[in-house]
Formats: sequence, structure tokens, C-alpha cells
Amino acid sequence: MRNWAIWNRQTLVFKLFISFLGIILLFSLFNSLSLHLFNRGVQKEVIQYNRLMLHNTAERYRTHLERVKTLLFDIYNSEYTVAFNRQLHAQDPADPEIWKAADVLKVLRPQAFNPMFYLNNLLVYYQTGDIVVEKEGTVGAEMMFSRFYSSKAYPYSYWKGELGRSGSYKLHPEAEFTVSGLNSTAAVPLIPFSFRMPSSDYLVVALLDAKQLQEAFYGTEDDRQFFIRREDGTLLYRSSDALSDADIPSFASGPDYLLANSYYFFAEKDSASDLTYIVAVPTASITSRVRNASLTLFVIFAVSVVIGILASILFSRQIHRPVKQMVSSILRRDPVQLRSSIQEFDLIHRNLRELMREKETIHREMLGQRSLLTSFRYINKLKAITSDINEWKDIATMEEPFVLVLYQLHFRTQPVSENGLKTDRMAYYIQEYINLVISERMPAAHTFQIENNQILSLIPGERVPEALEEVLGMLITILDRDKAYLLVTVAVSPVFPASSPFSKAYQEVVELARQARPLEENQIIRERRDVPELLLLTVAQEQELYANLQAGNDGFCVSFMERILDSMDRKGASIRQLRELAAGVTARVAKILEPYGADAEAAPGQREQEALQDCFTLEQFKRFYRELFHKAASLIQSRKEEQDATVAFVLEYIESRYADDLSLDQLADKLNLSMAYLSVYIKEKTGANFSEHVNAVRIRQAKEMLAATDLSVQEISARIGYRNVTSFIRMFKKITGLPPGEYRKQERLRSASGPAGSSL
Repeated sequence: MRNWAIWNRQTLVFKLFISFLGIILLFSLFNSLSLHLFNRGVQKEVIQYNRLMLHNTAERYRTHLERVKTLLFDIYNSEYTVAFNRQLHAQDPADPEIWKAADVLKVLRPQAFNPMFYLNNLLVYYQTGDIVVEKEGTVGAEMMFSRFYSSKAYPYSYWKGELGRSGSYKLHPEAEFTVSGLNSTAAVPLIPFSFRMPSSDYLVVALLDAKQLQEAFYGTEDDRQFFIRREDGTLLYRSSDALSDADIPSFASGPDYLLANSYYFFAEKDSASDLTYIVAVPTASITSRVRNASLTLFVIFAVSVVIGILASILFSRQIHRPVKQMVSSILRRDPVQLRSSIQEFDLIHRNLRELMREKETIHREMLGQRSLLTSFRYINKLKAITSDINEWKDIATMEEPFVLVLYQLHFRTQPVSENGLKTDRMAYYIQEYINLVISERMPAAHTFQIENNQILSLIPGERVPEALEEVLGMLITILDRDKAYLLVTVAVSPVFPASSPFSKAYQEVVELARQARPLEENQIIRERRDVPELLLLTVAQEQELYANLQAGNDGFCVSFMERILDSMDRKGASIRQLRELAAGVTARVAKILEPYGADAEAAPGQREQEALQDCFTLEQFKRFYRELFHKAASLIQSRKEEQDATVAFVLEYIESRYADDLSLDQLADKLNLSMAYLSVYIKEKTGANFSEHVNAVRIRQAKEMLAATDLSVQEISARIGYRNVTSFIRMFKKITGLPPGEYRKQERLRSASGPAGSSL
């Protein structure tokens, strides 16, 4: 049909395509303008990024150096440091009592090994006796600076001369030290930071690890150079030897960045310490970033245009094709079947077809099959039964009582897959065998395969139950031979009168099959039994289970749920009820894992829900819980092991001293950190603040005391660190949902009634 050619200007498809192209053109113009503006601004953004990063680095160095200053001052004025100096003056210089330096070591060691200071060593150099006290012990000064910490820039003579300098604090330029220990020798770049009061005869020196400072406060990048320049123009530190001091331009004129020697130089001056922090970024690096960003955006733009044009052609044709078919069908009066992915077109054409064929084929077929559709409309709509339509016509004319038998097949997935078997073929052979056995003794019976795991037998006659018992006994005996591959639940309905709706009979056998027990055997269910009410865990049981899971104790969780399952089995729980309980536990476990950053693949989800559908015996449910809890506990444990040293110290401190009057200020003082900084640090690393951790540990201890002792609530409150019993009761109820007294009663009742609890 020429008038319906795609490129005819009067057709719908042509106008749609032109509209799509217009939209693509507008977006292309917008994207081109955006790309132009982006290229102009990206270089400024890169420069601004380097400015901001250098500013943050300078702030971190400034804060850290102030912290080290405080540390040096505290050690210098420590009563033990001063006392040992007096002892050296009072003793014979030729025979000093070195062992009296033990108190000084107690002051030095915790600070020297504190990771927050980034120290390689911390030492006190006493002029009297020429002795150095450092983190490992006491050693002669000459041996210390010539053997253990030797450096060409800082020999023994240098430090001896420092004892006579006039200033107090002094930050020395970075140099390479050869650090020798008992088993190893390494070259380490260090920045010495010393403190000495005027007219004093001892010196405190902190050896800062230059590389660790850079990695912590600035980071590492191959194409950027980092420098720290002192007020006199000499370099205190530089990250590499690629650029010398002479290559760095002067920033005396005021700008905070300059372009020189193919580098962008950024500077940040610290007026308090008279240090200038400088970063050199190759111009090629910034140019490369701009070029790569522009190229990436251009490729995305080109691909978007191509995809847009192809999509326009595809969508235009998809809209054009059903419209063309509908018009052709109307013109030819031929109601052909329309297949379109557009729901509205399907609806329009379906109504057209019904109108055009109402007086022809559909009307005649509806009249000819009225009795069949009336008698069996429920099962035809509910299931896609594969059978001969002639059999259904015979059933439609049946005017006698009948019995329905439903065979629910439970395939054991692993043995079936390992032996290369297919469940659909197995179900087909079982259906054929059931049909053969039943037809031999009850010729009027009909057997159909409803689904891959459901087979249905319809048996007419009032005396069916008597003959059916023998047949079912024979079938169960044969099916028992294949218990390694599948189990079968057989649901037998009562005798229904001829006038009974087929849908009611089918629903009856489905409900009977749902009452199947989680047994390792084939079952025949003939009547409804008393199934226990909805099975749920008590609040106390849930708290105990999920608290142990969060602690990574999967062994307790598995043992706990196995006892629950055994108790439910004794009460007569069905497979369906056990699946509902397992689905609830799985959802709760997934919720618990959310704070630990469980990704989509690791967290419980669709895979566990599918595995749950394969559980139909008690042992399979137990295995399901073992795998679930082991997987969850492993994930929790791995996340906990990622905690850094500071967080581990804080949590260990709380665990060991929860009964004391704990305060964040006290803990911050021990770590030589500010209280505000430590509070933010704990919250960022653990997701909870300091007081929440303290309350969690105290309430956990309270629960153990309530369950295992007869101490009063007031005594327990005092033992775990609460000075006010009212505050303890309020916090206990907030965390557990119960007051302490009520919690103790529930625990006593649970212990008396067994592991599963009385509510099951």
C-alpha cells in the first residue's frame, strides 16, 4: 500500500519521526552549549580544588604541630623527667644510676606508640651523663645518634650543640635517618621537633615520620609535589627530588598560585608557625584532565545522538505498525490477531475484533462450549492443564458424585540436579504412572498435570473411598523408592455431590495439602487437622537471638533456632507455617545487616527466599538457618575486624570500665585528643556516639545479672555504673522495650518452660 509507506509525509510515522528528531536537535544544542561552558570552567574548578586541598592540608599540619608542641612541653615539665635530671646532677657522672630512668620511660612510651602522633620515636637528651632516654630504654647519646638513629644532617655533635641554643621550640628540616634495631635496619625520612627551656641542660626531641604525615594529611599522587618551606626560605620537607628549592617561585607579591617551569604552584602560609605549604601540579596534568573530560563528554554526546535517532526510528515503527494493522483489518473486514507492546493498541484492537466477530466464530464457539465453560471455568482460568479437550467434554456431562486427589510434589533440588534429572520430565512420568494405576481400577477417573509440581485426579462414583485406599497405598509404596529425589503430599477430598462446584472441591484439596508436616516421608492427608495458631518468637527470644547474631555468635543462633523448630514440630506445625517464620527471620536478619554495609550480593534476599521454597523437611529448615546465620555472622565479623586502632581502644576501654564514672573528656585526655574531635571520630567510624556505646554495654551486663542473679534492681544499677536507679530503669526500657522487673520475670518463665518459650 503506497499511501502507507513509512516516509510518506502524510503518515503518522513520518510526523512522529520528525518530532523525535526535533527533540533530539534541541537536546543536542543544549548539550553542545553545556560542553562549551564546561571546558571553560573545568580548569578553574581543578585550580580551586588544589587550593582547597592545600588549605585543608595546612590546617591539618598546623593542628598536628600544635598538638606535638603540647606533648613536648608536657614531657619536658613532667615530674619524672625533672626528677631524673636532678638525680643525674646529684650522682657521680662517671657512674649514673640508669635504672632510675624507668619513670621517664612510663611517660615516653605511651605517647611514642600513640598512632595519632605519627612518631617514629620520642626521646629526652640529658647533657649530664650524656644520656638519651627513648621509647626502647636508655642509651648513651653518642651511640644513639651514631648507631641507632644516625644521620649525616644530624650527627651526635649537632644534638650536643643544640643543648646550648637560645630558643625553645625548633622544627628541624627533614632528613634521612638510618634506624637500626635488633633485627633490621631501615632508612626513614624524619622531621625532628625539639624543645628546650633557656638555661636548661636537657632537650626533648620528637622524631616525626615525614611520609606518614604526608599520607595522613595530604595523600600521595605521582604527578604532584608537596613542599613545606620555612620563613628563612629553606625547605623543611619535600615529597620528592624532582624539583629543587630554586625551582619554587617567590610568593612575596601575594597570589596564592603561580605558573612557572611547566608547573602550577599553590601556596598556603601559616602565620602562626611561619611555615608555607606549597603544592606543584604539572600543567600537563590539568590539561590532560580537561582534555579527557571533554573527550568523554563528546563521546557520550555522539552515542546519545546515535541512540536517539535509532530509538526514534524504532518507536515510530512500533507505533506505525499496529495502527496500520488496525486500519487494514477494518478495510478488509478481516479480524486478524494484533500483537503490540502498547497496551492501549491491544485494548482498541481487541474490542474491534470482538465487534467484528461477535456474530460469527466467537458466538458459535461460545454456544457450542457453554456447558464446558460453565462447569470448569475456575480450573481453566486458574491452571494451564495440558490434556485432550474431549476428556473435559466427558467430565462436563458427568452427573454423579466425585472425589479430587491432589499430588503435591516436593523435589529435592540438589540430588535431582546432580543426577542430571529434570523436574518437568519426572513430573510427567509420575503423572503417567498415577494415571495408569488409577485407570486400571477406576476406569472413569481422569488424571491431569496442573503444574510442574502438582498432579490432580478426578474420580467419579460414590464408593470411591473404599477402592481409593488400596490404590493410594500402592502408589505410596512405589513413590517411597524415590524418596532420595522427591517427597509427595497426597490430599484426598471428601465425596462431593454432582452439583458441587469444581472450584470449591479444588480449593479444598489445596488447603488440605497446605497442612502437610515437615516429615522425611510421603504423606496422605484425608481431613483437616488442628494446626497451631500463628507461631512467633517472643520479644525476649528475638532480643536474645539477634543480640547473639550481632555479636557474631552464629553457633548460638543455630542451636537456638533448632530448639525452636523441634518445639514447633512437637506442636504439629505445618510446612507453610515454618516457611512463614523463616521468611520473617530472614527479613529481620537483612535489616540487622544494613548498618554493616552489606552489599546486594552479600545480604540475605531473593536467593534465600528461593532456597526457602525448597525446604519441606525439618532437617532442610535447620540447614537453611545454619547457612543463613553463618553467612550473616561472617559478614558482621568481617566488618568489625575493619575497625581502626583508636576505635578498638575506645570500645575496649568501655568494656573494661563500664562500671566507672566514664566521660568522653577523660577518654580524650588519655588519647591526647580534643573531646569534640574524638566524639565526631567515634560517631563517624561506628555509627553511634560515645554515650550510646556506654549504655549498650551497661544494659547488656544488666540483662545478664537480671537473668542469672537475685540482686535487686537498685544494686544492679549501682554495679553497672548508674548512680540514679530511675535513669537506669528508663534506659533499660528504652533499649529492651521492657522494665527490668518484667524482663527478669520473662527470663525466669522462659528458663522454666524450656528453650522455645511458652508462646510457641
